[in-house]
Amino acid sequence: MKNQQLSMKKKLLLLSFLLLSIVVHAQQKEATQLSKDSMTDPVLKELQEIKKLHENAQQDIKKTWAKMQANEEEVKNIPNNEYGAILAVEKNTRQHWYSDNWNLFGIITSIIAFAALIYSILTYNAQLQTEKNTKNISQDAQRHLLCELLRHLYRNYVITYTMRTKMENMNYKAYPSEEHFVKLKIPTENIHLEAFYGENEKFQLLHVLYLNFRNYNNEVEIALKHITDPNISKDTKNDDFAMLEFKISFLTGKIIQTIYDVWGKEDKIRNEMRNAIRISLSGKTNANDNIDVPNSDDFIHLTLYDLKNTSYTKLYSNEELEKVLDTFNEDVHEERKRNARGAWKVRMIEFQYDESKRNASKRHSPKKQK
Repeated sequence: MKNQQLSMKKKLLLLSFLLLSIVVHAQQKEATQLSKDSMTDPVLKELQEIKKLHENAQQDIKKTWAKMQANEEEVKNIPNNEYGAILAVEKNTRQHWYSDNWNLFGIITSIIAFAALIYSILTYNAQLQTEKNTKNISQDAQRHLLCELLRHLYRNYVITYTMRTKMENMNYKAYPSEEHFVKLKIPTENIHLEAFYGENEKFQLLHVLYLNFRNYNNEVEIALKHITDPNISKDTKNDDFAMLEFKISFLTGKIIQTIYDVWGKEDKIRNEMRNAIRISLSGKTNANDNIDVPNSDDFIHLTLYDLKNTSYTKLYSNEELEKVLDTFNEDVHEERKRNARGAWKVRMIEFQYDESKRNASKRHSPKKQK
């Protein structure tokens, strides 16, 4: 009896084990199937999309090919495959406004393009003309212009000295007209640096000279403000005149030295500068045209010592400087006269003092210590 019970238990256990194995196997199989499905679904979707694109492309190829049947000559030159279909699409979609359709946009584009072409041609011609004009300014022409500036500076010296003497004679109660200071300025456009492109040393020499001219013009403007201001002292005005006279001599020497450095110290070059200045030594030539006035010769004449401290020693010997000095003083004498129309050659304008400002200035001025 006891053995039968044990045998029965064994059978039940075996049966339970078999049932459990069957259930586990079934679950594993289901899990494996689910895993396979989850892995294959995205791949299937991509394959389906690729297939769909391929089918659409085939349909487009058929439509394009059908459209080209109307033109047999074009069909003959295009292969009957996918490459031929691409060529056909490119050929049918490419359009030219000038051959397919004369629209407003195309006309406007043509007008703009034509105008741009005309503008480019005109600009190019202008550049050629500018280059041609630039080349026409030779280095020799630049030297002649510098010689003319030497003549201009000599006249500046005469006028500056004349203005100083007339202001001193009028006890600084009048000042020279502004127009005379404007004429003292040097035309910097007479320096053409482009004539020395490619020659660095000469270019630098001319450039330094240009900067000196520009600085001198600025100093003329400052001197004008001081000399025409009644509130500026006599000493300051005398200093301004002295500065202008010194700068004229300084620039004369700079021009002479620059010409020597660029073109050489040949007698021909030296005589060219002397001849340019000689034209301005005009005291004797214009004396008959001027109207003499009382005290026109009443000024402190420039001395030979003063002239020897100028740059004219670069061009003249001591004996020649005496002649230049005589002519200079004669020129100053003539500039202190009236011209043929009766107008002063160097016009003086009396100061209009504001008495209220002068009195206020006296009240606020510091008293001198005893």
